Amino acid sequence: MKFRCEKNTLFEALNTAGRATARGGITPGIKLSLDGSDLLISGKDPDLLIEVALGVMGGEDGVVLLPSSLTANLVKSLPDGIVDFSSDDASAEISGGRSNFVIQTLQDIEPPFLKSPSGDMVTVNESDFKEGLNQVIRAAAKDDARDVMYTGVLFAAIEGGLRLVATDGIRLAIRDIKGMNVLGAESEVIVPAKALSELERILNLQQNQSEHLSVQIGVKDAMFKIGEISLYTRLIEEKYRDYRQILQSSYPRRLVVEKNAFIDAIKRLRIMAKENRDTTHLRLDVEEETVKLSVKSPQVGQATEDIDGVFVGDPLTIAFDPDLLLDGSEGVVSDRVALEFTEVNKAACISNVDDNSYTYLLMPIRF
Repeated sequence: MKFRCEKNTLFEALNTAGRATARGGITPGIKLSLDGSDLLISGKDPDLLIEVALGVMGGEDGVVLLPSSLTANLVKSLPDGIVDFSSDDASAEISGGRSNFVIQTLQDIEPPFLKSPSGDMVTVNESDFKEGLNQVIRAAAKDDARDVMYTGVLFAAIEGGLRLVATDGIRLAIRDIKGMNVLGAESEVIVPAKALSELERILNLQQNQSEHLSVQIGVKDAMFKIGEISLYTRLIEEKYRDYRQILQSSYPRRLVVEKNAFIDAIKRLRIMAKENRDTTHLRLDVEEETVKLSVKSPQVGQATEDIDGVFVGDPLTIAFDPDLLLDGSEGVVSDRVALEFTEVNKAACISNVDDNSYTYLLMPIRF
């Protein structure tokens, strides 16, 4: 194999595809396949495949498997300009400026990743989809030791669009996206949150957002295509638990606060909470026009802050994990945050003030 390519373009492609290999696998290698002037760079683990296509100045077709992280880092270290690449069965040579590297090739001993999504390819609004991912993916479990269902995001068909749902057992995030019909009627699948985190990262790196995100969901696999980048993932073949039974149509207590003021207050008081492992909660004393946030630690000290709010209902005192409360509040897209409560031992609801497209339920902490 032999080709030439601009250094930064090649590095970004290697780095993006290599994100899949960093998640684990028998061979942490990245594959380069050249056909004419079309170079395909792919990285995979047993459940995820990321492919990046780019045009190069081709010389000789071929396929080579190289150490992922090493190759990307070496290309990144080269001076800006054109990179020359050549390889045979034993090694690959990468040159740029007056620098030259020779890397030993790897054997591809892993089984191929079968790309078999059978659903229709649907183009969706990239901005809406990325916003929805950002709102719900934070609620998915990060620990693989948990029920595998918790490590995924539910994609469910609803009337007129798509619903995204994620939970780790302590909180539940829901986002409804109107007009996004990527599933058949009354169908649902669970997409691994780790794959969606990589997708979110790719979307965040896109310089020009547009409606060019394509989604194809099958029975066992899903594919997301952004420009020249394709991400394939296996679905979680589990039945999602019925989250609807904990949803409520109304709450007797409702608090509305200015979003930025509320988030800034949580961040400041969270500093005090993190100083003592025994202090894991942030307390809210809610009255008619004022909300007092406080953290108290006998070993460290205490912190309080008052912010304005509009409250309807009987006064209450309730406490939450500050990190989880911050996650839910940051997911709100309106200028103000609505917090609704029933009792101090039942889940509170965080949402936008002006619509119900986003719902974040969070269990309080006893204090």
